[in-house]
Amino acid sequence: MATLADGLGGPWQRPRYRREAVHIALVGLHACRRDEHYLVRDGRIDLLDEVTGRVAVGRFWSRGLHTVVALKEGLAAPPETETVAQTTFQRFFQRYWRLGGISGTLWEARAELHEVYGARVVRIPLYRPCIRQMLPARCFDSTETMFDAVAERVAMLQAAGRPVLVGTDSVADSAHLSALLHARGVRHQLLNAVQDADEAQRIASAGVAGRVTVATNIAGRGTDIRLDAAAATAGGLHVIATMRNRSRRIDRQLIGRAARHGDPGSAESLLALDDALLTALWPAALRRAVAAFAGEGGRVPAVLARPLFAFAQRLCEWRDQRRRRELRHADQRATEAYAALGRFLVDEYLPGRAPDHTTSEGNVF
Repeated sequence: MATLADGLGGPWQRPRYRREAVHIALVGLHACRRDEHYLVRDGRIDLLDEVTGRVAVGRFWSRGLHTVVALKEGLAAPPETETVAQTTFQRFFQRYWRLGGISGTLWEARAELHEVYGARVVRIPLYRPCIRQMLPARCFDSTETMFDAVAERVAMLQAAGRPVLVGTDSVADSAHLSALLHARGVRHQLLNAVQDADEAQRIASAGVAGRVTVATNIAGRGTDIRLDAAAATAGGLHVIATMRNRSRRIDRQLIGRAARHGDPGSAESLLALDDALLTALWPAALRRAVAAFAGEGGRVPAVLARPLFAFAQRLCEWRDQRRRRELRHADQRATEAYAALGRFLVDEYLPGRAPDHTTSEGNVF
């Protein structure tokens, strides 16, 4: 690397700069994937929020990564940005005089919410009993066989007059499933970060009888899906999850789109052994060994697949919680450092009091 940088001069002569620049270039070329981590539209790179599947407006990669990805896609290099200040969500929300909210998936996070914000979580009884039917999860040996099974299942449910909402992991996955449904002649609407202009209207209409909606992850959350009379008679909205998220709360947010307000509805998960959650944690050899037990249609016995997903999800939750705890400790140390600096400045430069810089001999310097 040093030999290649001989004629470049400037910062390229510093080994640390070279290593960091090469690392960022490799990440941009191979780790950042289009329609999964970012979109290309209107001649620019728009980042995607991996949790919601929406465009992260105003967010940019730092340290030159955004420029690398833009050049990879044949776009002009964006203007350089400079970070003038930064904060964390935990620190930001602690600045409010009053802090509160409501969600159907807060109970698991009650200890962390109390630790960070001093807020208690109170359970509110349901207005009407939930009659949602949870069907057993099914796992397949590959994403291809899983999406084929999803398309077949959607076609069967649509023929029965049921509205269907399918949650996918990325823009690319939603587009792939949309193509499979088109090939089967299944009419549907697609909702992802590319078609997000009328998100609320699209998701609100997902309760019409026979309506199929393919969405990225939990797009449209916060919008009630009202059933028409025919859909309620047919059994209500059916939700299909095609992935496991890093947090069980996010999975429940998707499943919770069905059977709201005491309406009928059902949900199920169709998963694959090459799910992003598994490929990040389990070795390929183990996944191939489990896939060898796949039966007709590539279906893997649940007794083998379920522990892989359960352990991977809980490990990710534990890692994310530990990362958030370390971030809180870093925030606390920074706050203490700023407080100590503030006291020093007040003591030294309080108006009306001249700074007294002297040596041990008492001479002013």
